[in-house]
Amino acid sequence: MLLRNQRTNPRRHRNEAIMYRNFDINHTNMAKGLAIFLLLAYHLFENEALVTAMNVNYAPFPLQAFLLITSFGNICVAVFVFLTAFGIASGLLAQGGFSAGKSASGQSSPLSGSVHPAGGISPADACRQAARRFLALALQFAALFLSVNLLWWHRFDYRSLYGPGKQGILFFLTDATGLSAPFDTPTLNETWWYMELAYLLIFLVPLLTWLVQKTGYALLLFTVFAPFAVTFHPDLKRYLFVAVFGVCAAYGKWPHRLLTLKLPRVLQWLIGIPGFVLCILIRQNIVVQEYFIHLTDAPMALFLVWLAAALLGSIPFAGKLLAFIGKHSMNIYLVHTFFYMTLWREFVYYFKYALITWLLLLTTCLLYSVLLEWLKKITGLNKLLTRI
Repeated sequence: MLLRNQRTNPRRHRNEAIMYRNFDINHTNMAKGLAIFLLLAYHLFENEALVTAMNVNYAPFPLQAFLLITSFGNICVAVFVFLTAFGIASGLLAQGGFSAGKSASGQSSPLSGSVHPAGGISPADACRQAARRFLALALQFAALFLSVNLLWWHRFDYRSLYGPGKQGILFFLTDATGLSAPFDTPTLNETWWYMELAYLLIFLVPLLTWLVQKTGYALLLFTVFAPFAVTFHPDLKRYLFVAVFGVCAAYGKWPHRLLTLKLPRVLQWLIGIPGFVLCILIRQNIVVQEYFIHLTDAPMALFLVWLAAALLGSIPFAGKLLAFIGKHSMNIYLVHTFFYMTLWREFVYYFKYALITWLLLLTTCLLYSVLLEWLKKITGLNKLLTRI
């Protein structure tokens, strides 16, 4: 009996190792952490005029090579869109999707490896879940908005920005809920345009998930040509293909499969590092930027997710650091502009060296987010968000 158990244990351990390598929230946070790294590099060193004006020391890179690398950081939005679509679609598919058990092809769900629970999720339930996501996101944004205004109210000219009287109050409240972009009203921070896209994805991804279940990967081909036939909102036109790609990734379990590739670690690094360089060279090509950027960002986002989760995440300290930063990615995204552009600009660029400047902004934003999350915890807001 003992010998039989000893023979079966290695197989059990291998199965447990495979289960551990499944793409989970920790890997998602690693990818978000990498996206934040790219975001901060892009905004801090966006163009030659900014680098020159702030007297940035970009050694050991030549100026054009440095700008080529930092401008690639603009892909961070595509990574966030991909992860949002992947996460929402994964949750819906795990509940059984919108079908009564099997996918459109009659096969078991690729997400779980087994047939979905009978009945799946109804459209009404999906709408209620989307409404709860919207409310939770709006509350998170409002908490950060409140914190910014409590700290720096004396630095903002509200009357000039929002206008006087009841109009000003209405514009202020619209901004406080992250709805300034869809209503085209004044905002304290232009970076908050992303909230419009985030809200849109909350309600759009369930529909895309249903379509992918009905049509399979054919929806990808349709999405390539749809913007030429239908007039879309600029943000939707720019990121619709990325969102559909993220839904298809959930349907086909692509990140899970990439994470469990049976390739030697050295070979994965030999693919990952040159692949990252190749992504930069392809994406920052002027022709790609002008005509194909909405298509190239989708597979590159998936590649960066794999790079963060499978390679960078395999380095013990780096993986934990990426995941920690990824947990705070929303707060960092929403607050970093105040530090590097408006309120603490001289402080952030004080040391001139690009790496120090980047680390200083990252550390400042991270400390702010940690403090904000602590305040949300002691005030009970996090419990409310969990219930929602």
